Amino acid sequence: MDTTRPSLLIRIRNPRDTVAWARFYELYGPLLYRYARARGLSHEESEDIRSTCYQAIVTQIRTFDYDEAKGGFKSWLRTMVNRRVIDRLRKRRVHQLDSNALAELPADSPTADELWDEHWRRQHLRFCIEAARQDVSTKTFEAFQMLAQECRSVPEVCEKLAMTPNQVYKARARVLAAIGHHMATIYPEHFA
Repeated sequence: MDTTRPSLLIRIRNPRDTVAWARFYELYGPLLYRYARARGLSHEESEDIRSTCYQAIVTQIRTFDYDEAKGGFKSWLRTMVNRRVIDRLRKRRVHQLDSNALAELPADSPTADELWDEHWRRQHLRFCIEAARQDVSTKTFEAFQMLAQECRSVPEVCEKLAMTPNQVYKARARVLAAIGHHMATIYPEHFA
């Protein structure tokens, strides 16, 4: 799940391909925002980071050279958002760390790269879950959501949705299969 589909990157080189840009923004807009928030920026600052990154992508994607050996798009996007976050933090002077402040940081605090990777994975999973929602009935998705996301028991789901346990298990399997299908569409090299 570490690569972005090259075809999407090629399509967004055309600024008039609104479908590709909408899909791109749907996938990466929340990632940029959540990453900035996780780094300590306010809602407004995070919105601004997302907006400035998006503007930079629009202008720079035409010259972006997709090379997985150099880290690919994920690395390029991480560098872009990281620089903007660091610049914003410098301007705020909130995180000017002297040697004493560094000593006070908990040892298990995630690094910026670890934080980025975690947000990258979560955003792609969220995207595929939402795409899977469109592939199944409302009741099927609701059963999945209650089981997998709300951690409710099968009897609870059966009672709430008037389903049998077999129907609940099948609903979960259908949604998981749809999520897997969307993951394979985005990352065919991992599901070949």
